[in-house]
Amino acid sequence: MTELEHLCELLSETGLYDPGDNSVIYAELAAYAEGLELFFGELEELLRECFVSTAEAEGLTMREAIIRRMNFNHTLAGRRSALTAAMSVGTRDVTSGDLAKVIASFGLTGRFVFDPTRLRITLETPQTMSAAQQSRLESEMSRLLPCWTDIKVLVTGG
Repeated sequence: MTELEHLCELLSETGLYDPGDNSVIYAELAAYAEGLELFFGELEELLRECFVSTAEAEGLTMREAIIRRMNFNHTLAGRRSALTAAMSVGTRDVTSGDLAKVIASFGLTGRFVFDPTRLRITLETPQTMSAAQQSRLESEMSRLLPCWTDIKVLVTGG
């Protein structure tokens, strides 16, 4: 049922108004209905953008700006997945399973390799990236990994 039909039904039930197709009341209700449909459409979009799992535009962009993290997967599902993973990474997440969440939070695939002699964690990923992206990724990941380690990104090429 459209907003106009709903408004006409409500007024008809009172017995005080007859919103016929050519009446002034009908024209006024049609104007109200247009405004209500715009309002409810915007409200629906606002509710959709409130949650990562349903957001499609502003909701994702806003959260990506807050987290300020590179994302190598630019599909809608990839952005949602990376944001969900990023929001689940905490300061105490240092097990190998937790580090998998760190990789996912950047929209990457790959694995971490730990070198205990050099205290280095290397991310091996098939993701193609420029040297600048690689450097920025290392910088961003260093904030999430244990402070006593050095982080290196190694592009394996597939």
